[in-house]
Amino acid sequence: MRIGPHSARRRAAGAIAALLCLAAPLALGSGSAGASARLHPAAQASPGEAERIAGYWSPTRMRTARPLDSPLGGGPQATASFLPIPDSSVPPYVVNGRLFVKQGRGKGFCSATAIASASRRLVLTAAHCVNSGPRSRHGNSVWSRFVEFVPAFDQGVAPFGAFIARRNAVFAPRQWVSSGNPNFDIGAILVAPNANGAPLTDVVGGVGIAVARGRRQEYETFGYPGGVKRLQGCRSPYIGDDSLTYRIPGPPTVAIRCHWGPGASGGAWLIENGTLIGGLTSYGKRGDSVHTFGPYFSQRNVGRLIRGM
Repeated sequence: MRIGPHSARRRAAGAIAALLCLAAPLALGSGSAGASARLHPAAQASPGEAERIAGYWSPTRMRTARPLDSPLGGGPQATASFLPIPDSSVPPYVVNGRLFVKQGRGKGFCSATAIASASRRLVLTAAHCVNSGPRSRHGNSVWSRFVEFVPAFDQGVAPFGAFIARRNAVFAPRQWVSSGNPNFDIGAILVAPNANGAPLTDVVGGVGIAVARGRRQEYETFGYPGGVKRLQGCRSPYIGDDSLTYRIPGPPTVAIRCHWGPGASGGAWLIENGTLIGGLTSYGKRGDSVHTFGPYFSQRNVGRLIRGM
């Protein structure tokens, strides 16, 4: 978990930043509702990049990886409200997986989901798993590298192989990259085929994206929190909105009664019997051992982010 802002230029930003646990710190300032274009790293793909990524994420590194958003030096233990999924290799669970990344000097994992799209290679996660958001008063952010998605990851085993994303194939909304706005904490990744040459959704399938379906949903949520070695799940209805996010641009975030810990960031909130993703895990709050919050899926955030993918 990341706690406390590096900078907060407005009262609303400071109020939210003081409470956020899973998401990167806020530094809201110049970001506006009109700045909606998605961003990606300026770096171009390089020869041998895929091989370097595959070589880096060895089975040992994957087994011993820590959650990307773990606090330095440990921190308070989360009160779990999730249960293990006995077999993550079958629908609707198989679309969920661990996302391994390097971000600046750190490395670790988040959770992510295979999405049904024309490209057959789209993965959805939290924006803070692909970009740190502002890390200084000047708004500098860090893009994730060595990105690898492993669907149905279970006790160190990758039953369907690994799907690698080159550096220029990760995307986040401008509102997240420039301002750390939690209403836009959604990241998109385009992955290459696995070692057998098979595209992601040809192997594990994918879920559709529910855009503007209404907030009052029954969610089945998934992720890989803390030191668990297999996929976990938790069911919850819509509980309400995070009223603090009314003060900043974008659709306010949604609360569920599932308490996810670090590592579950980016994990899917599925609806309609597991056929659609209607949200994802973004952040928790200090002193709240019951709820988790995530962006409400609308055309303003996820719709613009994944257009054409």
